[in-house]
Formats: sequence, C-alpha cells, structure tokens
Amino acid sequence: MTSLLAVHISDGPLNDGWIAGGFAIAAVLVGLGLWRLHEDEVPRIGVITAAFFVASQLHIPGGVTTVHLLLNGLVGVMLGRRAGLAIAVGLTMQFFLFAHGGLSTLGVNTTLMALPAMAAGLVFPFLRRWMRPYAAGFLLGIGAAGATVLGNFAVLVLGTNEDMTRLAQFVLLAHVPVVIIEGLIVGFVVQYLSKVRPEMLRLPAPNQPPGERGMSAPRASP
Repeated sequence: MTSLLAVHISDGPLNDGWIAGGFAIAAVLVGLGLWRLHEDEVPRIGVITAAFFVASQLHIPGGVTTVHLLLNGLVGVMLGRRAGLAIAVGLTMQFFLFAHGGLSTLGVNTTLMALPAMAAGLVFPFLRRWMRPYAAGFLLGIGAAGATVLGNFAVLVLGTNEDMTRLAQFVLLAHVPVVIIEGLIVGFVVQYLSKVRPEMLRLPAPNQPPGERGMSAPRASP
C-alpha cells in the first residue's frame, strides 16, 4: 500500500480535482515563503529543510503503513511563513531521491504539512507570551502533526478514486503515538533554543535593548 506510506500520499489514488487543488494551494504557500526572501535567510532555511528531510526518512513499519516524525510544527515555529518553502523543497527531494510520496500528489502532500506548520509559526509568538517555551512547543508540535494526520485522513476518505476509509482509519490510529512524540520533541527543542539561541525561534536575544531587537539575528519571516 504505497499510498499509505506514512502521511505521504503516492501517485494513483487521488482524483484530478484534489490533485489540481493541492498544487494551487501549495503554489500560494511557496509563493508566501519566497516573498521578500533575503539572501541571509537562505542558509538558515537550508539547514532546517535538511533536518526536516532527514527526520522524514526514518521510517518505522506498522503493518500496511509506516510512520515517521513529521517535525512540521518545529519547521513552522522556526521559519514562520517560510515553512511552506522549506517543506515543499524537502518533499520534492524525498520524491526524486527516494520515491517517497508521489509527483502528482506533491501539491497535496505539501499543503497537508505546510498549512499546519505555517499556522504554528503564526501562533507561536502569542503562545510564548502566555506560557513557558516547552508548553508552547509541545502544543504546537502536537497541533501541527495532528492537523497533518487528520488532513491526510480526510483526503484519503474524500479525495480518492476508491474506498480507502478503513485503511485511512488504520493510518490515523497508527500515527497517534507519533503525534504525541512530536509534541515532546518540539517542546524540548523550543525550550532549549529559547535559552541558547532565541533568534532561531524568531525571538529577541536575552538582554537585548528593545530598540535593537532583531538587529543581531538573521532576518526571519513574520
């Protein structure tokens, strides 16, 4: 069941309308990531894209499906609206290098992972004001991964050319532990970075005067 390889839908099961819609939305998300992209942001985006790429290659068999870490919540927290660009590049590399996912479904797969990631990046600055870094990271890690898994379930149920409801339910249940682990990992990473490298989370450095916030950190998306 290659179409149920983790949350990367392969070529074949989706109908044309969903494929076209996926590419249309993904194009908008990538466009937002490219908008006003500064040269000094490229190395940072590249490093985070590489981490996302590597994490998604560690597969754990689970019957008719496999599971792996998504880390789209962490990508969103660290890159903001640039997350769509990083995830699109990562998924494209996974397909061409390892045949992970599908070419026709690249738009849908990008949308399912990038939308929750970008939402996490948007919400993080507000959550950070009201709770500890670990709690904010934990909630956004679970939220982004959970939204991707639920979105994958909905697409398999509503957008395929055959009835895949039962298998989609299995994939959904198989990813419940992954969602929890995602929250723990993202929480720990956010907690650590908030202490040693807050600029990686698009936060001002400690003891930095208010008028100079963001001046020493690499330019990042909102």
